[in-house]
Amino acid sequence: MKRARFIIVFLIAGLLGVWGTAGAKDVNVKNVKCPAKIAWSIVPEAQVTSFACMKTTYKKKPAIAFVVGLKNVSEKPLRFRVHVFLVNENKAVGGKVPRKGKKDKKTGKKGKPVLQPGQTIEVKYPVAKTTVLPKEIEVVVDLCPAI
Repeated sequence: MKRARFIIVFLIAGLLGVWGTAGAKDVNVKNVKCPAKIAWSIVPEAQVTSFACMKTTYKKKPAIAFVVGLKNVSEKPLRFRVHVFLVNENKAVGGKVPRKGKKDKKTGKKGKPVLQPGQTIEVKYPVAKTTVLPKEIEVVVDLCPAI
């Protein structure tokens, strides 16, 4: 009986510890410029340095766009996958970050598409056929294999 209580207390403490680390700790909330309610899901290797939503044009038609600043905070070169879900509109946008590898000046060959440790990049995702800024958004940043 004492062993069962100890295990239960240990599991609850562990769950509270994991729950406390999840969320928007990897987001620079000072640089979030979007009136929507945002739910964040970010891997520990990434940090969102900025986030904005705006009205814009896409293929000469009115649209909205999301601009995401992403930083590699790990010690290894990594590639990420970003998803922005418009919860109430049943739409989503996103892609791999970085999209392409950089060309080596000496060899002329393209390298793997990765963010180096400490490197920051900003990407823009337009949402076609949408002109009203959403009220709820979910932003997911996952790891992606670097081909």
